[in-house]
Amino acid sequence: LKLLTVQNLFKYYCISELYKIIKFRCPYTIYNCIKVSPRESSLNIILPVKSNTFLYRASTFWNSIHKQILSSTHGLRTSMNLIKLRTKTTILETQSKDDADLWSPNNFNLCPTVHCKT
Repeated sequence: LKLLTVQNLFKYYCISELYKIIKFRCPYTIYNCIKVSPRESSLNIILPVKSNTFLYRASTFWNSIHKQILSSTHGLRTSMNLIKLRTKTTILETQSKDDADLWSPNNFNLCPTVHCKT
C-alpha cells in the first residue's frame, strides 16, 4: 500500500497548490506575495519571514523538491499531473527510508541529505 502519512500528505498538497499558484497566477493576491529568485535558471522562492503560514511552509517544501519534480526542459510548463505524480513518488521514497517498523525524522525529510546544503 502506498499511502502518505498525514505530515507528508500536508507537504504534497502544499507543493501542489503552490505550483498551481505560480503557474496560473491565481489567486493573484497570493501569487503577488511570492518572490521567485531572479536567477535565470532557478525557480527557488525567496522565503518570507519565518512563520507558520501556508506561504512560508509551502515555499520551504517547494525549495527542497522543485528540482526533482519539474521537467528540466519544460520548467513551469510541466503538467500538473506530472508534478503531482513526481511529488508523490518523491515523498513516498523518502517516507519509506529507514526501518519499515519504526518512524524516524528521515521519513519526513523531503531533501535527501546528499543533496541538501545546510
